[in-house]
Amino acid sequence: MGPYIAAAAIAGGAMVLISLFTLTWYILQIIANWKIFRKAGEPGWKSIIPLYNYYIALKIVKMKNWFWWLIGIAVCAGIMIAVDGTNPFIMSETELEAYDWGSHPMVLFATLMMFFVSLYTYIVSAHRTSKVFGHGFGFTLGLIFLQPIFLMILGFGSSKYDKKRLSR
Repeated sequence: MGPYIAAAAIAGGAMVLISLFTLTWYILQIIANWKIFRKAGEPGWKSIIPLYNYYIALKIVKMKNWFWWLIGIAVCAGIMIAVDGTNPFIMSETELEAYDWGSHPMVLFATLMMFFVSLYTYIVSAHRTSKVFGHGFGFTLGLIFLQPIFLMILGFGSSKYDKKRLSR
């Protein structure tokens, strides 16, 4: 019984450490986003309200109308999926593999439309965020591929917000 207790203690200790690290990381992300919003002249509390924080983040980089386009596309895609009666977003992996996309063109179109528009918006907003804080293409790549780390660099670093940089 001794080895099992030791293994359980080690596993429990590892879970506690992972949980503490995750909680610390999450709190740092909240603080960094709060600071980014403050640097951009927005109240920090707006960074912790789901969906509204995304609207404000797009507003900071002069893309607030894109938020409404994204909501509209999501609603349209939801309607297309509802009309078809199939929702690939709640299917298991085996159901997705067996799914006949060819017989459901509306679902395929809605899914692809949501994916590509979201991806394009993500890339453009990362570039514009990099620009308004005085950084270049390398920082844009960092925001795209290592977003949490680069948001902390923006929040805790000395970057200054200037919306006039978008017009240059």
